[in-house]
Amino acid sequence: MTDITREVAQFVRGSRWFDLPAQVQHEAKRIFLNWLGCALGGSTHPAVPAAVAALAELSGPPQATVLGQGIRMDIASAALLNGLSASAHAFDDTHLATIAHPSAPSGAALLALAERQPISGSAFLHALVLANELQCRLSKALAVAPAHCHVGLYMTGITGGFGVAAAVGKLIGLNLEQMIWAMGIAATQAGGFRATHASMCSGYVPAHAGRSGLVGALMAAKGFTCSAHFLDGRNGFGDVFGAPTHLAALTDRLGEHFDCLDVAAKPYPAGVFIHPAIEACLALSVMDGVAPAAIEKVALRVHPLGVGLTGKTAPNNAYDAQISVYHWAAAALVNKAAGLREASDACVADSRVVALRRKIVVNADESLQADGAVASVTLRDGTTRHAHVEHCLGSAARPMSDQDLEMKFVAQLADGPLATRAQALIEACWAIAEAPDVSHIAPGIWGR
Repeated sequence: MTDITREVAQFVRGSRWFDLPAQVQHEAKRIFLNWLGCALGGSTHPAVPAAVAALAELSGPPQATVLGQGIRMDIASAALLNGLSASAHAFDDTHLATIAHPSAPSGAALLALAERQPISGSAFLHALVLANELQCRLSKALAVAPAHCHVGLYMTGITGGFGVAAAVGKLIGLNLEQMIWAMGIAATQAGGFRATHASMCSGYVPAHAGRSGLVGALMAAKGFTCSAHFLDGRNGFGDVFGAPTHLAALTDRLGEHFDCLDVAAKPYPAGVFIHPAIEACLALSVMDGVAPAAIEKVALRVHPLGVGLTGKTAPNNAYDAQISVYHWAAAALVNKAAGLREASDACVADSRVVALRRKIVVNADESLQADGAVASVTLRDGTTRHAHVEHCLGSAARPMSDQDLEMKFVAQLADGPLATRAQALIEACWAIAEAPDVSHIAPGIWGR
């Protein structure tokens, strides 16, 4: 067996919830609160019923709840569908160093498992930490110097299954050899590329990663094997996805430093590189004289990645808008808001937003950090207004507060049948560590 794979497996098997720092334990609650809001809020997205209809023909015994759908399916299908819901609006969290979205696959797979067998709240949160930690570390092994990989890789699809498999393996009690097999089975299903954005597949990639990790662990428990050299062997994970890879990131200070603390909740349902421009435009929108009809030109300066990854100038639908800084700048100026309404097809087609979008010029500015932006509007009377965001909300420098997360949660449920239960669900998330069985904490939402 390779030392690095064994070391990761040994760490997972030996890790204990009560050994985690208090900050990490609290962050686990924040992660679940944010994930649950995204999953419930995204459960009505058109991608979800389409996937439900397809998987219903294939599903096994009803074991776990499909959130917001009022049905139960086998745990693999439930994991995929709830992961799809959590990702559907691009509102799920982001590992800022690698742009992976670890909680969408993690939360979905672990909640599905919690309906198959009793799992305490502390064990559930512990598994969530492990899943996200390993995803972040493997993503760094591919995308953070000295590592390098193709920018077209969808990091969550590449690394998500690996972390989920380890976490599920922890909960079902895999031995050391089985744990290695589980991670390998999941890793060999890695896949996803950014060209799938602007389609339902943008949410399917993390959803599939969660199912892959869950299935990998369950297969390993039954004796299904995988090579122990799947990470660093010739033509293995590192060879295939890294150019080069830096697998030492997986074990560097493992258990001492927690990369999952760098996973940030999103304040806006769009790619994170759009967020600074959104915030700058929101600041402009409330300045004197700044009305859509009065704007002659909008000039944005953003980090180069903000142009390269979110530079879609003329989005046709809400999927396109997820990677369009032009849409979000225009929508923020027109509506003075940047929520799910601005992420809709209706907003993309709004004649006022379309007209203003055509007046926007975006330039890359290497002097800006990835979480910064400068926005200027020139009005028809010749005057200008300026806004500079040094660090946007949701960045490492300005993470969302607990109150921010609660407000986001409530907003996502506001127009649906669960609006009246939002506060009770928030309280359940904060108290989840004390729950004897996760499947019992939200009757009518999940669980029998």
